[in-house]
This record gives sequence, C-alpha cells and structure tokens, in this order.
Amino acid sequence: MKWLMCIGFVALLGGCDSSKQELDSTKATLNSVTAERDDLKTKNASLQSQLDAARADLAKAKAATPATTAAATTTAKPAAGAKHPAATEKSKHHKS
Repeated sequence: MKWLMCIGFVALLGGCDSSKQELDSTKATLNSVTAERDDLKTKNASLQSQLDAARADLAKAKAATPATTAAATTTAKPAAGAKHPAATEKSKHHKS
C-alpha cells in the first residue's frame, strides 16, 4: 500500500511539472500581450492628440472663413450699372 502511495505521489509531482511549464508559457504569453496592449495604448493616445489638433485647426479655419467672407462683402464695389446711394440722394435734391 505504501508503494502505491509513493507511486501516486511521484505521478502527482510529474503532473505538476507539466502544469508548471504550461503556467510559465501562459505567463510569457501574458507578458507579450500586455506589452502589445501598452504599445497600442500609447499609439492611441498619440493619434487622439493628433485628431484633437486637426479638429482645432478645422474649427479655426471654419471661424476664419465667415470673417473673411464678411470682410470681402463690406469692401466689395457695387455692381456695374448700380448707382451709389449717395448719388441717388443728390439727384433727388437737384430735381426739386
């Protein structure tokens, strides 16, 4: 009976050895996956900051466009053939 228990104990230790190898392999895989995750988080943060900068530039461009359009319309000359309002007022006064 003692021999049977000894053989069972040796078999149990032998089984633990393969489990240890599997555990070590799983730990190595976990470490590589964790490193890859950290690298991807870093890349994501970098891309997010680039996206935020691009959005800010786009907002500045959109804000500058209406101001440029408004400035262009206030300095634009009247269309050909259109009379200036001051000239129209003078002509009304001279006819009376």
